[in-house]
Amino acid sequence: MNLKPPPPSSPLPTNSNHPLPLTHTLTLHWVSPPPYPSSISKPTRPFRLHATAANPANPAADLTLTTAADPPISNEDQKLLILLRQRKTEDAWILYTQSSRLPNPTCLSRLLSQLSYQNTRTSLTRAQSIITRLRNERQLRHLDANSLGLLAVAASKAGQTRYATSIVKSMLRSGFLPHVKAWSAVVSRLAASGDDGPSEALKLFYSVTRRVRRFAEPELVADSRPDTAAFNAALNACANLGDTDRFLKLFDEMPESGAEPDVLTYNVMIKLCARVGRKDLLVFVLERILEQGITVCMTTLNSLVAAYVGFGDLETAERMVQAMREGRRDLCKILREANLRSSNSSGRDGDVFERLLPNSVTASEREPPLLPKAYTSNSRIYTTLMKGYMNAGRVTDTVRMLEALRHQDDSSSQPDHVTYTTVISAFVKAGSMDRARRVLAEMTRVGVPANRIT
Repeated sequence: MNLKPPPPSSPLPTNSNHPLPLTHTLTLHWVSPPPYPSSISKPTRPFRLHATAANPANPAADLTLTTAADPPISNEDQKLLILLRQRKTEDAWILYTQSSRLPNPTCLSRLLSQLSYQNTRTSLTRAQSIITRLRNERQLRHLDANSLGLLAVAASKAGQTRYATSIVKSMLRSGFLPHVKAWSAVVSRLAASGDDGPSEALKLFYSVTRRVRRFAEPELVADSRPDTAAFNAALNACANLGDTDRFLKLFDEMPESGAEPDVLTYNVMIKLCARVGRKDLLVFVLERILEQGITVCMTTLNSLVAAYVGFGDLETAERMVQAMREGRRDLCKILREANLRSSNSSGRDGDVFERLLPNSVTASEREPPLLPKAYTSNSRIYTTLMKGYMNAGRVTDTVRMLEALRHQDDSSSQPDHVTYTTVISAFVKAGSMDRARRVLAEMTRVGVPANRIT
């Protein structure tokens, strides 16, 4: 997600004289947000929604649009605001720390936004200190939704997923609806994390979407509605859990929100098939992508190779990689032939996958489609196959693959630090420490930096 810095116009102030109670059950949403496909920014004209609980079945019916009045600005706040408008965030932070007085909502929100956008450890720590201070002084209401959304994104990027989640949940409790780019970033991080992360991702997804659906006028919450990326994050959580029923339910809900499945959606479906043991359906995910006119990406092909490696079917993975090296486009035919060689694994979740992949039901009536163009294997795909060799104890094949990569003309196929680490791991696993050290020395010689895992 590419975020642009907050605009030079003054940020959205929050009138602290009429705060929304934290226990309020209705949803607060800024009516006139700016275009938000690439940035979490602020409208130039401030609006605030007041809601009453007279009609909980239709929360949008009782909303009244009012204009928030700017409170008188002090000299200190004027200096701080000038620095922030000039993008002098460091100077603004120093001025903030030198005063014991709390700045006005405009300055606080803008300072938090700029610190969050910097995406550094220091700036994130500073942003979090503002939150801590406001929480201790019970003044969190001074911050607007956009600044909190930027903080949630910054925290999730920094790997502080739990903190980012707490920010989004706090916004929801306070009546704010975060922009989809903010809350979906947190859902995505949760979905990919371990332990109860995927389950928490789905809870957060449904928590936001339930509030969005309460509005009778969808345009009021258009910027908070789940888009394709948000659905993909939730679908990834389902795939990690192996929850086929919920995956189908979410997949069917996408058109209702105007979200169309893209190639990443089907990449996640490949993961789902692998997670529930449906190797026989992998080829039909690829064919469905082609049938829908969606462009195949290298991640799709790597996901397929990884799935076959995960099933222990190195023969099919090798056939795929070899076909790509030869510039062939008949990968679907190769994968269908693999289904004929292997035992039939169909049967589990049959009804679900018939709806997700209707083309699998009538596959015998059609010839396998060709890829629109030839795709050349990159180092990531080769490394995935090498990991399969390593797990199978085939050290010789792992080394042979590394030698082949060294002689590739294509720079994208040259071995990287992950490739070298895979070979080193294979040697360590086999007890060949001297050979592992030689590979490590070669990494240094060719200028490939070793990481902590190496």
